[in-house]
Amino acid sequence: MSFQPERTKLLGVDDEQTRSLTYDDDEAARQAEEARNFERAARARALGSVPLSDAPADLPPPPHKPDNDRFLGSVGLLVLRLILVAFVGVRGIQVLFDIEGTTAWLAGHGLPAITVLAWVLGVVLLLCTLMLLLGFGTRTAALIIALMTIALLVFVRWGAVPMFSAGQPGFLGEGELLAAGVALALVFLGSGGWAVDGAMRHSRWQDAH
Repeated sequence: MSFQPERTKLLGVDDEQTRSLTYDDDEAARQAEEARNFERAARARALGSVPLSDAPADLPPPPHKPDNDRFLGSVGLLVLRLILVAFVGVRGIQVLFDIEGTTAWLAGHGLPAITVLAWVLGVVLLLCTLMLLLGFGTRTAALIIALMTIALLVFVRWGAVPMFSAGQPGFLGEGELLAAGVALALVFLGSGGWAVDGAMRHSRWQDAH
């Protein structure tokens, strides 16, 4: 037997006021529960423990691995890097081990500070060779080599003597032209997956996903 109606009547509260008070209590309890659920969800997201079912469904899919970093792309770009390493490395060694010959060659083209320039040229060539071999800073090294090789072709190889000579196969500067083309290809395509640059890209991709 309930004495609730009698107690509410004694307090001067009718049935309509009782229902209103009960509704207000239920609404306050519901809002408090929603607030607690929101706080728990916020803490879970901050801690990275949100279930997969609660993750937003409209997120874009993760990007695919670039073709240049896959097997065939990595092999092809490694071959290009090794070809350029052989060309530039041999030139750098020849410059450093024959400084006198290099300075005489530079002096013949009217360049200033030929001794310092010869040492800088040899060191830059070998540094670019090491960068290409490791695949570290590939685009930068390839760009330096491309600019140096194109300058050599324009101002030295093709500037003073004819490109074609009787009895000479091909044309003058064809090796430098090939090296410049390979270097430009690496500038546009990068190192490929089998390189330090590729490992760094893969690490950043994993951190982002």
